[in-house]
Amino acid sequence: MGSRAKVQSRTIPTVLDMIGNTPLLKLKSGIHAKPEYLNPSGSIKDRIAKFMIERAERRGELRNGSTIIEASTGNTGIALCMVGAAKGYPVRIFSPEKVASEERMRIMQAYGAEVNLVRVEDILDSGERSVHGARVEILPRIKCRELTQQDKKFWWARQFANPDNVAAHRDTTGREILMQMRGKVDAFVASVGTGGTLLGVAQALRRRLPRVKIYAVEPAGHPILTQGSEGLRAIPGITDGIMLDILEKKTVEEVITVKDSEAIDMTQRLAKEEGVFCGVSSGANVYASLQVLSKIGESKRIVTVLPDNRDRYLYTQRYIT
Repeated sequence: MGSRAKVQSRTIPTVLDMIGNTPLLKLKSGIHAKPEYLNPSGSIKDRIAKFMIERAERRGELRNGSTIIEASTGNTGIALCMVGAAKGYPVRIFSPEKVASEERMRIMQAYGAEVNLVRVEDILDSGERSVHGARVEILPRIKCRELTQQDKKFWWARQFANPDNVAAHRDTTGREILMQMRGKVDAFVASVGTGGTLLGVAQALRRRLPRVKIYAVEPAGHPILTQGSEGLRAIPGITDGIMLDILEKKTVEEVITVKDSEAIDMTQRLAKEEGVFCGVSSGANVYASLQVLSKIGESKRIVTVLPDNRDRYLYTQRYIT
């Protein structure tokens, strides 16, 4: 908390200097959670957007005249739009139709980005509305690949496979957790979208704590990790990447699936009982953390993240990773 207070007590050059150094909040259950919605665009994805863009600039892949593109259900898209606006890059986001909420679309447009809705196969017909982003972003990713093949001015962030996604969390989120917990963590729990948060934090923690347990959280309706490598459709450059790394390296102790209703109910409880105004994926993380707590013992130190703010779920509440 102190480090964040110091940042706020002085003038900073740009909004990008507000990213990271989020505090660690101890919930009434005893679970420690990082409220990542305190980042300037409202989600944990600000960390990777800044990190990936600045690394690409250093390598000369992203320069004046470039346009940033990405496939996103919302949070990464918003973060890229914010960083792009701060740095002067135009941004185009391809989002799966029927999945990305109206709130997220409007936020991206407010940053000046062009948002393109892509019709995807309807996997939401079942009663379970929770959905894994990797399942609905395939066609939007293909659109991004087509653009990069047509014109070199387009820089595709490729969050699902970009090693800088993992590095951002290893070098910032994971290190912050170790410092804030004074090197004492028994388990880390996180929803798996691209897998960057889970793998990056796991790498940082295991360098210091080789016995720490890592738990992945997925939507019950359309999980991927629980099915192993068979859960990923093999499309080179589209579905390969961080998720496969997590599977191949046997990163997780267990995958916990959470129903849409369970995630939403916990989200509402966090707001009403603790004043924590976080999104549905945050509710899923806390719900899963409670399951872990009951398994490994209430004296254990469990850390999770609250990825985004509830203001982007006011009209459409659904557990999307």
